[in-house]
Amino acid sequence: MKGFRFQFSGTGGLDQRWIRREAVAPDGTPTGELGPRINLNNPLGGYFVGGSLYFEPFAVGIGAYDLGSEIHYTSDDRLRWHLAPEEDGRPPLFCRRDDPNCKLNGGAATQRTDITIAVAWNILASLRIGIGVHLPRLRQRFSYDNSTVLSEHRDDGPRCNRVENPLCAERVGFNGRTRWLPDRDNRPAGFDVALTFGLAVDVSDRVTLGLRYRTRPLVRGGELTLAGDALVCRPDTTEGTDSDVLPCSVASPIDATLTERVSREAAIGAAFVLDRGRFWHIDTNLYWIDLCNDVVGRGAGVRTCADPGSQQISLVGLDRNSVLLPESTRYRGRQDLFGFDIYTTYQARSNLAAVLGGHFSSPVVRRTAREPGNNDGWRAGITVGVPLRVGSSNLQIVPGYGFDLYLPSSTGRPGDFDPAAATRFAAAGGDINSDDAALVLAGRGRPSNAGRYTGAVHTFMLTLRWAERTPGRE
Repeated sequence: MKGFRFQFSGTGGLDQRWIRREAVAPDGTPTGELGPRINLNNPLGGYFVGGSLYFEPFAVGIGAYDLGSEIHYTSDDRLRWHLAPEEDGRPPLFCRRDDPNCKLNGGAATQRTDITIAVAWNILASLRIGIGVHLPRLRQRFSYDNSTVLSEHRDDGPRCNRVENPLCAERVGFNGRTRWLPDRDNRPAGFDVALTFGLAVDVSDRVTLGLRYRTRPLVRGGELTLAGDALVCRPDTTEGTDSDVLPCSVASPIDATLTERVSREAAIGAAFVLDRGRFWHIDTNLYWIDLCNDVVGRGAGVRTCADPGSQQISLVGLDRNSVLLPESTRYRGRQDLFGFDIYTTYQARSNLAAVLGGHFSSPVVRRTAREPGNNDGWRAGITVGVPLRVGSSNLQIVPGYGFDLYLPSSTGRPGDFDPAAATRFAAAGGDINSDDAALVLAGRGRPSNAGRYTGAVHTFMLTLRWAERTPGRE
């Protein structure tokens, strides 16, 4: 991009999810009967701040931006086993360790951001190459209930006569982020670096092709570490037993760390000028995100994952009455993501244009692993934007709107979470050689996620762009 350019973009909107969970038998297995529809409405937001400066034949850019945040602080008591309701009314993204009015007792949120410095070079008249250095940051919060009925260490008698009995629920909540400071007080550092390599080739004066590849974070072999707090407590307010953990109203947070692998990405794109007057432009993008974190030579591929996105949670000072282990696994059931974007731009005149985009992407989560806090599916959508130049200045204002639909899908039975496997594992005395041990140790021996999931996303966008005018397309 020639000249000096600066851009600020902000997005906000509404994320709607509609869930019909299957009824379950006393042993927790789904019956096949869909319950009433549960509506979850949550806000969404994002930002981009960046600029670039061109020095023939180099361009330097720097930016800070959001890579896709999710906020789920509304839930329903019927969904508590995978997404606990937020009881204190505070948005979980803004909860802090020292805030006594903001307990870690419900809701979920994820915010992934990058700070990037990039350099591009016009190495030939028709060839441009570039490299970007990314400093990734991740902040995450989640909360859900475990059923003490499924633990081989507990026998609560007739009080816990069914798996999904609220009297026999134990809540686990986590709130943490990557820290760029050195290790201190059970809080490990999470600083890391990733790289992006790209090139663009002008096939003709009307066709340009591009390639991009982003590595995993390099410092820790693709893993990000989040340091924070966890709260393991009893959400029920009635009097418990001597084998229960403390109620959430009086329990104190403990130190916790969470590790997860971050994916590599690849994309190929093409840009076309359709007419001699250069009024019509089409830009396309086909991309792949390796959410399975496959490693060549280990038997993993597109349909089989080396790593289903599981998170490893380490708890320091865990209550001995808890059904959790100090080292636990949170299963997420990720799979590789494939997507396609296409944008059509019409330059009506020098100060007015229109942009229409279409999007389609595969699910981030396997169909059988969808659950209230992780219920992504096949996604299709459109985006409309209108770049408006302010008078004869170099400033443009670009309002936009996007609508995306998550296509309906059912998990099937029993889904990836199987309480019957946990029951059999407990009956076997926790024998790690039993048939159900691998499933339970992978974090899947929990209350069922079986149900039907769908949703929609409404996104409102506003961009302020200042750019030096250069000959050709603005």
